[in-house]
Amino acid sequence: MKAKEIRALARENLKQIPKKIYMPMGLLLVVANIIPNVVDQVTDSKSGVGANIIFFLLESAAAFLLAIAAALLTANGYIFFDRWRNKIQKGGEEPNAWCGLTGQHIARLLIYVVIEALIIGTVVVAIAAAVVGSAIPQVPVAVSSILLILLVVLVVWIELRLTYVVYVIDDDVRTGQKRSVWAEIGDGWKLTRGRVWKLLCLNLSFLGWDILTAFTLGILGIWLMPYYNLAVAETYEQRKENKY
Repeated sequence: MKAKEIRALARENLKQIPKKIYMPMGLLLVVANIIPNVVDQVTDSKSGVGANIIFFLLESAAAFLLAIAAALLTANGYIFFDRWRNKIQKGGEEPNAWCGLTGQHIARLLIYVVIEALIIGTVVVAIAAAVVGSAIPQVPVAVSSILLILLVVLVVWIELRLTYVVYVIDDDVRTGQKRSVWAEIGDGWKLTRGRVWKLLCLNLSFLGWDILTAFTLGILGIWLMPYYNLAVAETYEQRKENKY
């Protein structure tokens, strides 16, 4: 299915979810994505003004905890809207707002978040090294620029390959499967094999909405986040059925 068809299905599903249910979740997802960035900016601005080491460590710890909280809340949003999509298409009970934050979910998601952070962190360090390398006379700027572009592409590719891991974790929790997080990451990775371009196109198809959201200071995100999450959840279901 094409991106526009996936978006059309997501819009139809969104119409069947009461606004009083999806809008608070959308607001929560917007806040979850904004707060860590704000904390990072505050930490960076204070770190250069004679801040002592204790305050720096406390601020860094707070930023880290907020980043973890944001990751868990974002995962909860993915799971929440995927379960709503299941309810709409297959019937059943309405999912709880915190259905993705049960004890089993949190334990697995925390491990996954750490693994993802280590993978992406390693790549980011390499990107930083490439940027620093451009300032060294012996390293041609063109070479560093090409390396930087390649590494950015690698980060995007990794993120897209990990798109379905949260859904795989939720499926395991719902069905009572006791698998390792590595196995769940492996399954999510396999599901995106040969589908990276389609997932990229789907994400790019939301670019206009993302720009409008920025102009509204994130307010539009209250509607956009549920819409986007339902679209990604739809691709997961289609992929399991080999239709996407």
